[in-house]
Amino acid sequence: MERKRDMEGNKKAWILPVVFIVLLAIIAALLAALLLQGRNAGNVAETTSVPVPTDDSGFKVGYATEGVTEVEDPEALQRAIDEAFEKAKEPGVALSYRNDAVSANGVDFDCYIANSTDNAYDMFIDIYADQALTDEIFLSELLRPGQAFEKITLKHPLNPGTHRVYVAFTQVKVEDGEQKIHQQVMVTMDFHVAD
Repeated sequence: MERKRDMEGNKKAWILPVVFIVLLAIIAALLAALLLQGRNAGNVAETTSVPVPTDDSGFKVGYATEGVTEVEDPEALQRAIDEAFEKAKEPGVALSYRNDAVSANGVDFDCYIANSTDNAYDMFIDIYADQALTDEIFLSELLRPGQAFEKITLKHPLNPGTHRVYVAFTQVKVEDGEQKIHQQVMVTMDFHVAD
């Protein structure tokens, strides 16, 4: 009987944090909606010359007059915001790779670098030997989702030892008949060359 009461108490203990998190999410959504509504209302206020309220000390925010120009397309900002929200709804780049690659000769590496089946776009892999991304050692052709490299050959050999390399997973989509970069994610991998 005592154990049953403990279990009921544990069930009740997690309900309160869940309710709190849900309430925070609702409040955050309402604040975001109010902020967006406030931006639109600010545009209306600016065009209709509604006076800016002052506080008791007489402080008033004035309008910028130097270094500003008129916006050619007032709806451009809203379109940019709408596009950003639409892009945010898309899934990110799903990664699928093994962190370590090994080689006996510094050129031919056994590895696992893939375009995850969770991705919707083709991608190519670009690998650099330096953090500044100036020494490109591998550039692939496109991989469809679900395809992987298990062996790659570098453009030039790496010396014996362990090398931290910089790998770009770049998604490509076709728009108006042209390939365009959709999203890109950079990771590091360790390439090991036998002594």
